[in-house]
This record gives sequence, C-alpha cells and structure tokens, in this order.
Amino acid sequence: MKEYSFKVPSMHDETSAKEIASIITGIRGIQDVDVDYQEGTVNVYFDENQVIKDKIKYIVEKKGFKVDD
Repeated sequence: MKEYSFKVPSMHDETSAKEIASIITGIRGIQDVDVDYQEGTVNVYFDENQVIKDKIKYIVEKKGFKVDD
C-alpha cells in the first residue's frame, strides 16, 4: 500500500471535504482517505497495483478542485 498526500487549496468547508472523499473512495484500489478541510490536506492510501497517484489527482481536478502536490 502506498500513501499519496496533497493539498487542495479550494477545499474550505466540510461539504467540499466530503465531496473529495467521496470522489476518491469511488476509485478502484483506494484503501483509505483522510481529508482535513481546515488544513486543506488529503492523504490517500492505495494499492499501487490497481491505481496510480496521477489518476487520483486527475479525477479530483476533473471534478473542479485544484490539487497541489
């Protein structure tokens, strides 16, 4: 299992945090997601044999959120 941590500067409230968590948990290979909207951070734990971090970033950005590695 790998960990991918990134910032989402446009995440300012619990609603957007829940939306991001929902987006990420819908991806095959995701083990766990920890979203902290107060810090603007997301930690994703995933199976690197099923998904790559670039796909996670792409899907979050496709939903309208900016991702800073």
